[in-house]
Amino acid sequence: MNLIPDKSVHLAITSPPYWQLKDYGSEEQIGYHEDYETYINNLNLVWKECYRVLDNGCRMCINIGDQFARAVYYGRYKVIPIRTEIIKFCESIGFDYMGAIIWQKQTTTNTTGGASLMGSFPTPRNGIISIDYEFILIFKKLGTPTNKINKEIKEQSKLTTEEWKEYFNGHWNFSGARQDGHIAMFPEELPRRLIKMFAFKGETVLDPFMGSGTTSLAARNLERNSIGYEINPEFIEIAKQKLNIHQKDLSGTTYEFLKDSIDMDIQKEFENLPYRFVDFQNLDKKVDPKKLQFGSKIDKNSGQREEYFSVKEIISPELIKLNNNLIVRLIGVKENKKSNGSAKQFLYDKTKGQKVYLKFDNQKYDDQNILMCYLYLKNKTFLNAHLIKEGLAEPDLSLNFKYKEKFSKLKTEWQKNGF
Repeated sequence: MNLIPDKSVHLAITSPPYWQLKDYGSEEQIGYHEDYETYINNLNLVWKECYRVLDNGCRMCINIGDQFARAVYYGRYKVIPIRTEIIKFCESIGFDYMGAIIWQKQTTTNTTGGASLMGSFPTPRNGIISIDYEFILIFKKLGTPTNKINKEIKEQSKLTTEEWKEYFNGHWNFSGARQDGHIAMFPEELPRRLIKMFAFKGETVLDPFMGSGTTSLAARNLERNSIGYEINPEFIEIAKQKLNIHQKDLSGTTYEFLKDSIDMDIQKEFENLPYRFVDFQNLDKKVDPKKLQFGSKIDKNSGQREEYFSVKEIISPELIKLNNNLIVRLIGVKENKKSNGSAKQFLYDKTKGQKVYLKFDNQKYDDQNILMCYLYLKNKTFLNAHLIKEGLAEPDLSLNFKYKEKFSKLKTEWQKNGF
């Protein structure tokens, strides 16, 4: 943030990009194209700059959620606590961690993943917690602010007793924002509260991930100045519309749009961090989330639901290429060399012009990192089972899977029938 002088900002409010969950439409974006280690260290560069530009005694507020990692994407189900790495790094550069507000989002969708009936429903032990909450992490830069606040500004910036009690409560309950133009907006109520809590009128608020300009809108409406950084030109245009920049207001608000020059060696910058995150688990996606969206809105072109696929190619009785070029392996199916191509023809005939959907078992990937699935026609015809039942393929009993016993019985029945 080369255009911002040291200690010139009085409050930073932001919500960083999700990791590999949303594609914000820029090759230079943080999060979507990177492994977890690079993602965290890129965020750390941003927090380091926020520390530089923030005045002494002032706050940084980061809205971040625990992130649900699907086993289909990463090989196993887990929840990624991004906040823990943010807290660790921010304390290493001199911030004091001042606690967190838990924002209970009153919404039917979970932007960070998860759902209320996932896992082993309705029996123990593998139910999955619904992630319908996010954190607002509060950090304080030590020291005394550069400028004293005069009595008049203090009076104008006062909160009511009711606001104080509600805002400084550790739990907030209000809805998320309607995603209009930007795929991961937070509601204006969130920065509005934080600005009233931590910045006086006339002070400057920074959002290093400006997005659609919600923080700047809240700052303007509360008579604070604001600075926002955004890498995607499309979001800049959305922010201009949201701020209605061509409409003059009574306060005489002015807007300036500048382009910051960035010339840095990222790896060298990582090496200069006081604390560099190392991911010993080497967490990274095994499949592009755009190919299996599970109802999530990954980018601006995504629909809210993509349940069905078509088959592009029958590579073998075991391997299928879908219309999105994703190659999947049929669980429990092993090619029968004696079938002389009959299995491939069977799959071709069954899937030609048809929609298919996938289901998964506990083990998501084979030893070649190919996604394993049960393949069904839209009418619920179970193709893995039909290959065994018709004697066109052998059951692969080297794996443990849900239908192992069933597939073994299907083979026995086929043999009993004299085939």
